[in-house]
Amino acid sequence: MLFLLATLHPSLIFRNNTPTGGDMGAHVWGPAFLRDNLLSNFRLSGWTMDWYSGFPIYRFYMVVPAIFIVLLDVVLPYGIAFKIVAVIGIVALPLCAWAFGRLARFVYPIPELFAVAAAVFLYDESFTIYGGNIASTMAGEFSFSIALAFGVLGLGFLARGLDTGKHRTTAAVLIALSALCHGIVLIFVFGGAAVMVLLHAGRRRLLFGIMTIGAAVLLAAFWVFPFLTSHAFMTDMKYEPRPSGAADSFWDMYFPLTAFWDIVIMTLALVGFAASILRRRIIGVWLGVMMVLLFIGVYITRDSLPVIGLLWNPRLLPFLYLCRYFLVMIGLWSIAAAGLRLISAERETTTNDPSYVTSYHLLRNVTAWVVALGVLCIIGFRFQQLPGGSILSKSDGTSQYAWGPFRAKSDNKSFVDGWARWNFEGYEGKGSYGEYHGIVQTLKRLGEDPNHGCGRALWENSGDLNKYGTTMALMLLPFWTDGCIGSQEGLFFEAAGTTPYHFISAAALSKQSSNPVRELRYDNNDAAKGVRYLQELGVRYYMAFTTEAINSAATQPALLEVARSGPWVVYEVEASDWVVPMKRQPVVVNKRDGDQRERWLELGSSWFQHGEEWAATPVADGPDAWQRIDVSVDLDRRVGEPGDPSRNVDIVTPVQEIDVVDLPEVTISNFKRGQESVSFTVDKVGVPVLVRVSYFPNWKVDGADGPYRAAPNMMVVVPTSNDVRLHYSSAIIDKVAYLLTLIGIVIVVYWWRRGPYSL
Repeated sequence: MLFLLATLHPSLIFRNNTPTGGDMGAHVWGPAFLRDNLLSNFRLSGWTMDWYSGFPIYRFYMVVPAIFIVLLDVVLPYGIAFKIVAVIGIVALPLCAWAFGRLARFVYPIPELFAVAAAVFLYDESFTIYGGNIASTMAGEFSFSIALAFGVLGLGFLARGLDTGKHRTTAAVLIALSALCHGIVLIFVFGGAAVMVLLHAGRRRLLFGIMTIGAAVLLAAFWVFPFLTSHAFMTDMKYEPRPSGAADSFWDMYFPLTAFWDIVIMTLALVGFAASILRRRIIGVWLGVMMVLLFIGVYITRDSLPVIGLLWNPRLLPFLYLCRYFLVMIGLWSIAAAGLRLISAERETTTNDPSYVTSYHLLRNVTAWVVALGVLCIIGFRFQQLPGGSILSKSDGTSQYAWGPFRAKSDNKSFVDGWARWNFEGYEGKGSYGEYHGIVQTLKRLGEDPNHGCGRALWENSGDLNKYGTTMALMLLPFWTDGCIGSQEGLFFEAAGTTPYHFISAAALSKQSSNPVRELRYDNNDAAKGVRYLQELGVRYYMAFTTEAINSAATQPALLEVARSGPWVVYEVEASDWVVPMKRQPVVVNKRDGDQRERWLELGSSWFQHGEEWAATPVADGPDAWQRIDVSVDLDRRVGEPGDPSRNVDIVTPVQEIDVVDLPEVTISNFKRGQESVSFTVDKVGVPVLVRVSYFPNWKVDGADGPYRAAPNMMVVVPTSNDVRLHYSSAIIDKVAYLLTLIGIVIVVYWWRRGPYSL
């Protein structure tokens, strides 16, 4: 744990700044929003206007790590509190792994070796985004590492409880916390708990396990149930499953290290699995079974099974690696113990023989220390930080790191310590901080200026922005401006139904956009289309910094330059109001078979990018008087079939001719918006009004009918009075979910007071 902490630069962790780096630099926004807008209203989830034209915050992303940050922020500066929570899962995992071994009744030195295995897993640099290790955590997956620590500890308490009848409350709470910290870890922990229960014989043990897992489900219900029931309104990023292409293979996924280390590790893991079976160590067998199931799981989820939903199959690999590392330690000890028995002069010697007992205890200590020190030396050599190590210059001008007889290129160092330094130096520690601070303050002043005002901003996408600490730095515009200036792009990609339309817009208005949502038909470098997209999404400000983007923006009459800061030019977008009267009556598109999230993406993107082909705005529902039409896929413009890497989202067009119904002019006034509400006044009732806020079924309206989902992902209401107010509120499923969690709390409190369960 101390070794890990040293790698993470504790002096920087306790420096009062704002962490950056990868996704972590954007995660900064979330806990602060929770603190300032949700917890103050006694809520754990809600709506925010800060990203993606609005989306449900902490409905699809895990809230518990953010709560930890807010609690620490009571006594510590926000940046320090954030960094402590960001690294706590890494530092705690060896302790949790040791406790797992002790609770599962593994003999010394196996629990201690589990702690070493956890350290090896954490320093594994063969993956950088899947979750659990230091690299993934520095990329922003700190919720995953916290969840994994909770999960390992919770499974340990479940294992002990299945032996003794104790700890069902502790196991249920820890398993629930693990699930509430990360949805991918939820799959491993609940699945692993179920397998562990099934491996234990006996009706009473089975009942104990079912009750414990059931209580954990109830405790986590307040977040899990709303998440599971709202997938249709999320965005599928369509991440390409692995393996992808001829250069990739399942072999590379399962065995990501050098051939030597892969053979050693897998051989020792199989020895540990076999030894556990022979000696009937149930939890050792469980580790082996989980390893096998995870091998299978990575394979079968490559095709995005409907029951799995948004799971990207490589996300299961960290659990496979961790179980395998644990089995390696069992294998090492099994070989050492077998060696002692083989060289014993008396093969039938019993443990009552003092000489045998002494030798056995000595071997245990030697095994533990040799493995621990060996691993630390390997890690230290990789980081080139071993005592006595030195840099040697060679005649060809290169240099080597030397430690005793061992040599390595001096620039062949591990990267995770440098990544941690980059993150924890913070935005304020970057050389371009002055430029970054300047553009943020410029937007803040525009928001405060009554001639301009608050609004959403879309910034040109580019990898060059990493000079600020992360390419996502400007996602923090609402963080720095107290919500006045929203960033159209946000971190929680899957959590917003408007995400695809943002990235289509960014591609049209950026010299080099990342285009992260696969299968979309991007209109790269087409400013004319981009401006129309901004208007449809209600984006007030456009920010460009490359010469190409600035020159393109200068040709667009709907873009008015309003400010400059460093390389940035800020434009105000005309006709981008949030609430606008509709000129034509919308048409209701009848539902088609299949994945409704995919069907709506086809409809939304078709209208968004080919609006000239639609005589009226398509909506998902509406009054009986509105025309109903069918749509069909335009086969002439279809690109690729399912599974084809060149596939694009289908374009759909109306089957029936749309009856154009022109609407009378309406004047809208008294517009007001909050984080969870929009209100306005109309001078005529009965005329549809478009509200450019992302649709979600939790939105309700007073003084109007609706809201109805309108392409691409906005809302339409039909005023029944002059004053209209939309507001985000809890749905029935939300209330039921909280009731289930309350029942779970009552159950675990009752168990805690009652005491152990009789097996």
